[in-house]
Amino acid sequence: MIVSNELRAYYLKGEYGKLFNSSGLIRIKLESDVNKDIGSVNAIELQVPSTEQYVALKDVCDFVYAQSFVTLKKEDGKRIRSVYASIDKKIITSSEVMKKLEPTFEKLKDESYKIEIKGEEKENNKNKREILQSGIIAIFLIFITLVWLFDSIKKSLIVISTIPLVLLGVYIGHWIMGLNLTMPGLIGVVGLAGVVVNDGLIMVSFIKDSKDTEELMSNAKTRLRPIILTSLTTVLGLLTLIFFASGQALILQPMAVSLGFGIAWATVLNLIYVPLLFSVVYKIKTPKITN
Repeated sequence: MIVSNELRAYYLKGEYGKLFNSSGLIRIKLESDVNKDIGSVNAIELQVPSTEQYVALKDVCDFVYAQSFVTLKKEDGKRIRSVYASIDKKIITSSEVMKKLEPTFEKLKDESYKIEIKGEEKENNKNKREILQSGIIAIFLIFITLVWLFDSIKKSLIVISTIPLVLLGVYIGHWIMGLNLTMPGLIGVVGLAGVVVNDGLIMVSFIKDSKDTEELMSNAKTRLRPIILTSLTTVLGLLTLIFFASGQALILQPMAVSLGFGIAWATVLNLIYVPLLFSVVYKIKTPKITN
């Protein structure tokens, strides 16, 4: 046990302590490059406990050399096996690879193995969490702003209900373009949340005082042209990036697809879905015709 403790710094990259400073947790490790030469074991000297004497490792230990086809890597005394892979993203994505490997990972976990995922998949999971947090914060701030404008939770919820429904347009757009929903596409979805509520806000502002369905439809029709023109100019501006992206612009294509197809579908929702939902929530009825 004493010998193994003495050799940790030479061969096992042992961790000897932890401390905190203004930057956070600091791990204290002692490392050496003597493990690069197998003959170094003949030159290692160990201090005899409670004395100032040193003894050569070769005098107290017997070395047995065995041929092996693998390199053993250890960290903090734990054996590590690393697996690396490169994929052709035109054929399969890293997320699809991970789904296929999940059954294998579960079997290894059942056998008391600890698995740590790194590389692109680790970064993707981190980015997904950050984008999800950004989306939740954005929706919350939009909702607070709408409540302040309308002074009504119901009207605010009617407008904000278009945000989850607009994802259908995003999925259809990526399916038409043959693209996977990547990080730039998700960033476009977060930006889309702030764009789609604009037309809904205008629509609800014009129909909020409607007394019956005829008046509601009349007020909604007055917003038909402005909403269509506003959405059309935005989508037309994105068409070149959606259909004719090349070079470095390909990185931004998924974002443009999310915004373009999302806005197009949001236009339909704001012109049809929002007035219908408003009439249902506020129980607006057809006017009675009397003789």
